[in-house]
Amino acid sequence: MNVIQQATQSEELVVNKSKFVGYALSAQSRREFLAHIHKIHNANPGCNHIAFAYQIKTKSGVDSYFNDAGEPSGTAGKPLLNILEMKHFANSGLAVVRFYGGINLGTGGLARAYSKAGMMALAKAKVTPFIDLYYYNLLIKYNMLDKITNVILKNNGTILDKNFGENIALRIKLTKEGVNEIMMHYPSISMEPIDQPS
Repeated sequence: MNVIQQATQSEELVVNKSKFVGYALSAQSRREFLAHIHKIHNANPGCNHIAFAYQIKTKSGVDSYFNDAGEPSGTAGKPLLNILEMKHFANSGLAVVRFYGGINLGTGGLARAYSKAGMMALAKAKVTPFIDLYYYNLLIKYNMLDKITNVILKNNGTILDKNFGENIALRIKLTKEGVNEIMMHYPSISMEPIDQPS
């Protein structure tokens, strides 16, 4: 699987006076993806349609969704989802803004235009292999912070939050390999799995 690391915007595609602008997006949840769509809407006043599709990895599989945004069924969001599925994307999505130019494109013409704009955005995006990350709360002693930080960073993880008290409470996301390394080398550390933020 692949993931879009950096959001991008395509060049404008003009088809029979209609303008299409594609966006490649990264999101960890449906809510985060829809927040991107809201920003795109605000950045494109006067647009007629914002079709989109996403694939988000969840505990039970992959949440795939598309929205044709008022275009004829299957002509806008569905072609974008087909791209994500064909290229095996997770935690990623595509959106295409359309400014209607007064000439109907037909269902085939619409599907081709939305696909092309989505592919143009994807071509500009930074894409990397998808790494499955797991979320944990850790409670560690102060003298362990540097060692645990090194394990997290070398295993493509991130420290999401730190709270300093008698001990240090960390909220992290980490690969399964990193989790196993901490459990094997530092068995006294308290590690509690938590749900991925929605």
